[in-house]
Amino acid sequence: MNWDEAMALMHGADWKHAKIGLERMRDLLHLLGDPDKKLKFVHIAGTNGKGSASAMTASILKEAGFVTGLYISPNVGAFNERIQINGEYISDCELKEVFLKVKDAVSRLEEEPVDFELITAAALLYFAEKKCDIVVLEVGMGGRLDATNVIDPPLVAAIMNIGLDHTAVLGNTIGKIAGEKAGIIKHGSDVVVYSQSDEAISPIRKKFAEVSGDGDLLVITDPSKVKILEQNLYEQKFVYPLFGNEILKLGMVGTYQVYNALVVLHVILTLRKKGFRISDDAVKNGLAAARWLGRFEVLNNDPVVIVDGAHNPNGVRALVRSLEDHFPDRKFIFVMGVMADKDYGEMLELTAPLADTFIAELPDNERALKVESLEKEIRRHFKGAVITFPSVKKAVKEAVRLSCEKTARPPVICFGSLFQVKEIRELFS
Repeated sequence: MNWDEAMALMHGADWKHAKIGLERMRDLLHLLGDPDKKLKFVHIAGTNGKGSASAMTASILKEAGFVTGLYISPNVGAFNERIQINGEYISDCELKEVFLKVKDAVSRLEEEPVDFELITAAALLYFAEKKCDIVVLEVGMGGRLDATNVIDPPLVAAIMNIGLDHTAVLGNTIGKIAGEKAGIIKHGSDVVVYSQSDEAISPIRKKFAEVSGDGDLLVITDPSKVKILEQNLYEQKFVYPLFGNEILKLGMVGTYQVYNALVVLHVILTLRKKGFRISDDAVKNGLAAARWLGRFEVLNNDPVVIVDGAHNPNGVRALVRSLEDHFPDRKFIFVMGVMADKDYGEMLELTAPLADTFIAELPDNERALKVESLEKEIRRHFKGAVITFPSVKKAVKEAVRLSCEKTARPPVICFGSLFQVKEIRELFS
């Protein structure tokens, strides 16, 4: 099922024109029998890395034998990808059934919920009906007023790397955005935080101090302790002594995924303390099996083609580090499409020093920046060859052709928006 088909079932609203708050969501869930009250959660927020951490956590819990729900957004492939149990997407038939139940409940509300609220309610209802042992719940945007934040205190609240994104809604500083993300912290929850700047950590510590109870723990990862043993384009091996001395293999590539995994390991340690039986083998097998579409995903080997959904400076900074680690002293053909409301200027400042060529293209989204405007901005930061294509697929094909013509075969790196990942992946499927 695609987005339009899914939304047609529920006639969702446009969130931009709706009143912000959680009351609609609470009312809707109550009409559905309060499915959220029947579930246990790991709640994960952050600007970058929350989807990857959610996928890793769910993979480990599945390997440990738990019936594990996973709720993510946005979807890269089919809409059904957003709602999963043990790695299996909800079927079209089940999706239709649960959406119709939500639609019936909506008819009894005074105010129609927005799309994300409808989808979240459907997911929680589905997970409850399927009697999930635990649900890994990814925040949509922010945290404090996100629809997922109606849940009671989760077993663990995790906050990933925080950067400047959605500033019109969340605030224009790291501190303000961190304060919004910290809204998922509740009395009775342990909290795990990705190691980052004091500007981000301070509001999180403050929120934890305000609401924490006796026995609640706040853990911040320690990247200085991790030792990366091996990296290639298919897996990474590392040791994190705060978890143990086992060599852990991670099926997701990109150096940043190792640091995302540290949060996951502390989440697992916290769940163990709460009585969840999760063996070291489950952790090793879960990390090795975990996949996350469109994050430093290798689509082709000769020439190398990588798609990465990095769409803000933080994400691009992580992408650049991974490129430098995997391809030292190499130049790249960058295929870039971006939404007009993103900080694409800083994204270009980060990537321009590594570029052989830029190809500007237009993702299929009404918010996308026009190729003429993107080309103009690229030329402000880069003095080399710049090509434009209105089509994402034609841009990628041209990038591959150009790489094959060059003796050095520069890797092709597609980035700038999650909205183009599906189209790019289809070229190589």
